[in-house]
Amino acid sequence: MKGLGSVFVLSVALCAQVTLAADWYAKETRWAGHDPDIIRYEDGYALATTDNHMLMQFSEDALNWKNGDQAMPKFSQWLYKYAPNMIDIWAPDIHYVGGEYRMYYCGSEMGIRSSGMGFMSSKEIDPTKPDYGWTDQGEVIHTVKSDSYNAIDAAVLKDLDGKVWMAFGSWGTGIHILELDETTGKVKNGAKMINIANRGGSGIEGASLIEHNGYYYLFTAWDNCCKKGADLENNSYKTTVGRSKSITSGYVDKSGKRLLDGGGTILLSRYGRYYGPAGGEAFEDVNRQRFVNHYYDKNDGGNSYIQVRDIVYTDDNWPELGQPFLGRYLSAEAEHGALTHVDISSSSKASNGEFCAYINYEDSKIRLPMIIPQAGDYLIRYRYDNNWTEDGANGSSHFVSINGKKQEIELPLTGAWSEFPEKSVVYIPTKLKRGSNFIEITKGKHYAELDRLDFLRIIRDTIPANGFDNGIRVRLTENDEFAIKDGGYAIFENVITDSIVGPGVLVQVKNGAGGILNIRKESKKGEVISKCELPSAGDASKWVDVRCSNMPELKGVQDFYLTAEGLGGETLLGNIKFDEGVKDTSSIAIRNVTRPAVYRDDLRSQKAGGYRDLKGRRYSKQIRYRVLF
Repeated sequence: MKGLGSVFVLSVALCAQVTLAADWYAKETRWAGHDPDIIRYEDGYALATTDNHMLMQFSEDALNWKNGDQAMPKFSQWLYKYAPNMIDIWAPDIHYVGGEYRMYYCGSEMGIRSSGMGFMSSKEIDPTKPDYGWTDQGEVIHTVKSDSYNAIDAAVLKDLDGKVWMAFGSWGTGIHILELDETTGKVKNGAKMINIANRGGSGIEGASLIEHNGYYYLFTAWDNCCKKGADLENNSYKTTVGRSKSITSGYVDKSGKRLLDGGGTILLSRYGRYYGPAGGEAFEDVNRQRFVNHYYDKNDGGNSYIQVRDIVYTDDNWPELGQPFLGRYLSAEAEHGALTHVDISSSSKASNGEFCAYINYEDSKIRLPMIIPQAGDYLIRYRYDNNWTEDGANGSSHFVSINGKKQEIELPLTGAWSEFPEKSVVYIPTKLKRGSNFIEITKGKHYAELDRLDFLRIIRDTIPANGFDNGIRVRLTENDEFAIKDGGYAIFENVITDSIVGPGVLVQVKNGAGGILNIRKESKKGEVISKCELPSAGDASKWVDVRCSNMPELKGVQDFYLTAEGLGGETLLGNIKFDEGVKDTSSIAIRNVTRPAVYRDDLRSQKAGGYRDLKGRRYSKQIRYRVLF
């Protein structure tokens, strides 16, 4: 790294013996589906897809799914009136509207406008709740062959004025929108049909709507889908977007071209073995917006599987799509970035079995949009390989731009291509914003391959509770405060425990209702490292520091899980704070420890004599120094 070499050496030296958290090497967990739609509820996610008699599927983490029941085991007979030769129900769209969950669906005949859309309702989405159970509410709208629009692919959204709208349509007819009656779920009396996107006869379908910062975003799927086997190469499906300040008109793409005139900014298209990534829906998660799409796997004959991605907004409010979720929030697989003149290669030694090779050209670029829930100092763990030895070269480099700040990263020899042993890493100190962050990698000197980036939190004395990555029975309030209910948990990935200033733990609580909070490591059922007994009553307007038990000595990078049990109601949490602790720790068996001395250097010297503690005392070579910062 030019100009910052000492930072690099320091980071590598201190991290050389770091114990790594679990699952640094991703392995794709595939779940079959087509035209997926997800809704987030308190205890996880509900998924519905096409061509399975409206089979409901559920997950706690949007990665590991299980089948529920079929919301519609028998097709509604009214659909056969308009689509007598339909095979199965298509393109479900689930929303919580009018005090109930509503699943809009459609039935059609391939290639013609003999179609109908209806919806089902249920008071609960969770099949374990007493009020779960779907009731078919029948037709919303239908079309016949001669109509100038097509009644398929519903996309429902309540706008900022409280009105409910349904976008729909396909192919040569474009995308239309209608106002719905929130009470009935059907078309509102006097509602007008409005065309909001059209490609003049070319393929456009699969509308999805979401609002962000006063803009309405219309996601659509373009071109040819559903090609498998020998016909897979003709699968040109892709995901596009446009936006408007009005939900009913004025949609343009990033270049300013109207969607009514064929405009649309392409967000996803074929890359590597991932063909036709489209047919998706945007949805609200607890602390981010996400997009679920299907893709056709070239390595599996073109069978379709789902991907769940973060929506990452630029400073000027244009969306980009992040990584498919592979089980970790603060990690990025290079092959899933937006790639320019870069090849994807396979290797059993690479995370997820794939990596980026041939980052060899002046215009080669990997762009990685990331949602980072907690602002602050990070180390980016940069996993690469490099065996370039010609012309006396002893290493290569990449240029890495983090939110527009560019630096050259030196990449020493690793001794092999297409292999990524644990030592094949460098660490990049950086500051990241809360929310949207963008990392770009381009060619430096010589050549190197890139596998994966992990974002490690340097927390020192505070983790803001609202900087959690995900969880269940948690939410952010209108005031951006973290709230948790009994049985809930929140995930904080990639905590560099060596950077914590002491074993003491305090939790800021407001509106306490009794119960216990536990900080666990590595899983929601993992070892308890600190226990916090909450007051049974609290002032809803004031934060109170609750002293928890001291933590044991921790090393390396760990995932923290904050779990709640016995809470009498929803409790608000502020910061989780760390200090030197107290001698009398807690009622649970957690041993007291002596924390290692913490020293730091001003980074102008790599010599031991440059390190001093807070009182200015020099670092002693007899002390084993392992604290990061």
